[in-house]
Amino acid sequence: MIEAVLFDIDGTLLDHERASLASLHAALERERPGIGVAERDAATLEWRRLEEHHYGCYLRGEIDLAEQRRRRADGVLRWLGSPLRPAAELDAWFAAFLEGYRRHWSLFDDVEPAIAALERAGLRLGAITNADATQQRRKLAALGLGHRLPVFVASSAVGVAKPDPEIFRIAARLLSLPVERIAYVGDRPRTDAGGARDAGMLGIWLNRDGHPPRSAAGVPAISSLIELQSLIEGSATAVGRGA
Repeated sequence: MIEAVLFDIDGTLLDHERASLASLHAALERERPGIGVAERDAATLEWRRLEEHHYGCYLRGEIDLAEQRRRRADGVLRWLGSPLRPAAELDAWFAAFLEGYRRHWSLFDDVEPAIAALERAGLRLGAITNADATQQRRKLAALGLGHRLPVFVASSAVGVAKPDPEIFRIAARLLSLPVERIAYVGDRPRTDAGGARDAGMLGIWLNRDGHPPRSAAGVPAISSLIELQSLIEGSATAVGRGA
């Protein structure tokens, strides 16, 4: 029986893509007033590529948080044709981006009803995130979820990142629960759901965008967090019947 549900944060609870793109587009407009839609969209694709690459380097411990931010800022500015800038200017550029990003933080519409339903069911709740602990705690607090997701594990604090099973086991130890009594839901099939499954949890893929089922890496998928409680209750019933 599932006794606790843990969540990924960005892309699962917080609409990271909307907030990030709103801030990025404003930054591009400041850099290139009157930038055309085609060039803006191409720069957006480059920004996503840079984020994926340099954030991966950060998670592997190859660079620190500040350096991955500088490299992302430098990458998109160089793509726009800007000359090489000193680190202080790159830091200032990224700080402005972060300020805009924070202004656009918002929850997906299905988060509040889903969490409320899990609370009524008496399930313990928390979060596991591959990000800086301070930034992610700030997000949860700003969105009114800090006290509602009291179990919190961040890769920056524990030195291991999803999909490594150890980060999920750390959360299980904080809960004082066996892994098989914990569900974890996130928007990345391998990093989130697959990693949780490999640790022994019920890993659940939140497939908001309707990607092909083959991407789910053998884990259950839902299209909305509204479906989460039913899936968890169904998994408990299936286990009970199997016994």
